[in-house]
Amino acid sequence: MNVIEIKDLQFSYDEHQPVLKGLSLTVKEGEFLAVIGRNASGKSTLARLINGLISPLSGEITVLNIDARKKENLYEIRKNVGIVFQNPDNQMVASIVEDDVVFGPENLGIPREEIGERLEFSLKETGTAEFRESMASKLSGGQKQRVAIAGILAIKPKILILDESTSMLDPRGREEVMSVVKKLNRKEKMTVITITHYMDEVVDCDRVAVLNDGVIVKTGTPKEIFSDEKLLEATGMEPPVSMKISLALNKLGVNTPLTLDKQTLLNELLKLTKKPE
Repeated sequence: MNVIEIKDLQFSYDEHQPVLKGLSLTVKEGEFLAVIGRNASGKSTLARLINGLISPLSGEITVLNIDARKKENLYEIRKNVGIVFQNPDNQMVASIVEDDVVFGPENLGIPREEIGERLEFSLKETGTAEFRESMASKLSGGQKQRVAIAGILAIKPKILILDESTSMLDPRGREEVMSVVKKLNRKEKMTVITITHYMDEVVDCDRVAVLNDGVIVKTGTPKEIFSDEKLLEATGMEPPVSMKISLALNKLGVNTPLTLDKQTLLNELLKLTKKPE
């Protein structure tokens, strides 16, 4: 079942600079989709359209079979589509972690007993229970982003969007956040859309949509996308490190399988360097 259906979507912040130019895309229930593309290609605009933060100029967009163009539907959509933005400080509203996590369900009028259950669930799933009583301002970037995800999770959305959510984090922080998101996708069957320019984060996604000049130019598995050298060149992107090494070795005449998995690549390189018995 498709939870998001977009057809010929157009959007512009001003009449002279169109951002989306007839974009079409579908997202399946429980899918882990990566949306990638160069800067200013329209990725964040797409996220805001799905969540109902902005409205399209034309085209069709339905989220969970709800027309996202109609104002009267926006409350229902925003209850079910949570966005984690680039800077977690911009979406934190309370000084104490657990107060921040329950802010959303409190504003939705959720019964107090259920709010407590959602708090415990969200803290457990995101690994933030250990600093539930801490000052949010004292946390690391990765910890803050996990708290931001906990706050969204407490609303119990059906769709989670990460809008460049790891771009301000160091490698360890990015790993922390993505491990939580992957767990939610697998365990809770939550539909996840990640918008990122870190190609290594795309490796484990079910599908990748490449956005360029306001339209989706190709969708496919990570391997299909990163094996397409013409596509990468046209969109100004580079493959993940493991695929880049695989491609370079093949160009040099070293026969190695094209792989996105670092361990697989390492195993293949070890075979090549192993002396014959």
